[in-house]
Amino acid sequence: MPTLTIAGTVQFPLASEANPPSTSFSSSVNYTERNVDDVDFSGAVNDIDLMGRITDAKACFIQMLIGEGTLKINGSTDETPVATSGNGFWVWVNPVGGLTALTITTAAAARVRVFMFT
Repeated sequence: MPTLTIAGTVQFPLASEANPPSTSFSSSVNYTERNVDDVDFSGAVNDIDLMGRITDAKACFIQMLIGEGTLKINGSTDETPVATSGNGFWVWVNPVGGLTALTITTAAAARVRVFMFT
């Protein structure tokens, strides 16, 4: 069974620290199916499904390539913004799954890259 590993480093100054400490993180999940798509929107869209054929994702990486939008996770009415400014992305990792719905809304043209694993 293939394995996906998501790893990185978080580093930010606390108060007036000149050399802030960093914290590394890593998570690995075995997956049986993956879906990788670039999705283009020529204008504004509302609550467009990003799950594709996957119904219970263990991991998801959303990368905004052009524009900006808001995500709704697992049917929530709360919106999570994601934009290309600052290299915007959103990540979900849970080895037991649990991502069952993911939609995007944009106010203008946008392109999003979706990596989905179950």
